[in-house]
Amino acid sequence: MTILDRFRGEPARLIPTLSDSKREEKATSVLLAAFRVIPGLAREVLGEAGAKIGSRATIECFTEVVFKQDAGKNLRPDGLIVVQSGRKEWCALVESKVGTASLGTEQVESYLKLAKELGIDALITISNEFAVLPTHHPTRVNKAILRKVELYHFSWLSVITKAVLATENSVVTDPEQAFILAELIRYLKSSNSGTSILTKMDAGWKDVCDLVQQKAPLISNQVAVEGAVSSWHQLMRYLSLELSMATSSAVSLEMPKKLQNDAEEKLRVNISKLTNEQLLSASFNVPNAAANINITADFRLRTVCFAMRLQAPQDIKRPTAAVNWLTRQLKYVQDKDGIAIRVHWPKRTRLTMCSLAQAIDGPERLVPDGCKDIPKELEIWVVVDLAGRFRGSKTFIEEIERGLHQFYTQVGQRLSKWQPKAPQIKNEVNTNTSDRERFHGLYGKVVEAQVEDDKTDILALKFVPPENYQEDEPDTTDDSDRNRFQTDQPLVD
Repeated sequence: MTILDRFRGEPARLIPTLSDSKREEKATSVLLAAFRVIPGLAREVLGEAGAKIGSRATIECFTEVVFKQDAGKNLRPDGLIVVQSGRKEWCALVESKVGTASLGTEQVESYLKLAKELGIDALITISNEFAVLPTHHPTRVNKAILRKVELYHFSWLSVITKAVLATENSVVTDPEQAFILAELIRYLKSSNSGTSILTKMDAGWKDVCDLVQQKAPLISNQVAVEGAVSSWHQLMRYLSLELSMATSSAVSLEMPKKLQNDAEEKLRVNISKLTNEQLLSASFNVPNAAANINITADFRLRTVCFAMRLQAPQDIKRPTAAVNWLTRQLKYVQDKDGIAIRVHWPKRTRLTMCSLAQAIDGPERLVPDGCKDIPKELEIWVVVDLAGRFRGSKTFIEEIERGLHQFYTQVGQRLSKWQPKAPQIKNEVNTNTSDRERFHGLYGKVVEAQVEDDKTDILALKFVPPENYQEDEPDTTDDSDRNRFQTDQPLVD
């Protein structure tokens, strides 16, 4: 018996006939219906939840799901996804929220238990809450429940972003599917659908800002500290999605492998960084960019720093040439005084720094006295002083979003990474004659070519023979001897 025989439900409708008050059910139905008819979109989203959707796979999606056995008697998940590929079957329950509604621990754990009893592979939650990765759920649950069932979370904005990228990167090429995908994007972007962007930080953000300014110690188990770090994670994910849509590329957050599948460890690491250094940071990987974009929020100085760190050219002889290589790429930047260049040197030489304007006028400013070494790395810095706006739960988001957009526009998209030159063919040993001279010495020079108007075939060439060219000796063969080869006469008498 398959999962399709163990429940009652309605196929997901692209145009659901539900009342306007049921925004959650409508949004879920529209999205799941799109999965049914657009395999490319389903592959992009559900692939991150462990579903393997090949070209022959079938996708069935249902809403208003009620299971026949007692396990799910009082539970009605918003949806069910079934992917069948040959004899293999992958299933996932879906629970969604819209507007300001958030996912509760008790509800999530009850659906996980239901999925475990029914042998369902995963639980997928969708809401306006953000998660760094689908495996980093915004709600804490008992890990013991996750032993036989997976838990994934998507924000509505992440779904919109994947749909936009699927459109702009030609993932979906079928005209009818492309039309449905465009309508899905239009619907989900509407405020009437209940989806929204990140608008404010957690209440703990202000509390942490106040504690730092008062020079009071931050304790790792404080509710405000955990709330501030959690909201920072959501903000970084939100910014990566916004930058993805702005650049039509999949911008991702860089993090060590050990943190990618452990949300609690990532939370612990960042809480430690905040309590010890009063800093929070993140790194964005933009496809084909010269380097990652690093963002650091300093609670003591109330500043946000945007930076990119590039490897310096290694095929140069003078250290100033490395500086010039970088400044040439940024010569059209408008606010050259607001951008700082930092040079990292080998050995124990201390780093040097000056403004972009100063580096253009005199690159030697960045070279320590007597230093002939080539720099290791070149770093571009922009520091934004937010002052009182750093503390604001809404103003902080507005300022950091604006700052990231400006930094990428002015700096990030202009930079190219250094590439070593292609290896050169070495000259032949024991020769003073170039290839060109040897060619002309053998064949002379082409001085005239006759080409027919509509053809590329050369009809005639005129050569100037080389200086040492000699005519062949005239043919002295007697006609009678030549005629012998044209007759049946024997060659030997």
